[in-house]
Amino acid sequence: MTENQLRFFRDKQKLSQTDLAVKSGVKQSTISSIERGVDPTGRTLRKLAQALNVTTDELLNIKKVTK
Repeated sequence: MTENQLRFFRDKQKLSQTDLAVKSGVKQSTISSIERGVDPTGRTLRKLAQALNVTTDELLNIKKVTK
């Protein structure tokens, strides 16, 4: 996960790290660590994606390849 993806979606929704922590149930310190480059667990990733109303693929910046 690129740390900029989480920050991008968080900023887009005008949420502080604390706001996102409350909304997702993920500790603010964990969000801060992810934004500094620490990889989240799958469970944390799903919680953040759900709170931000995006897919985990979007948070991971995975682009769909179509043929």
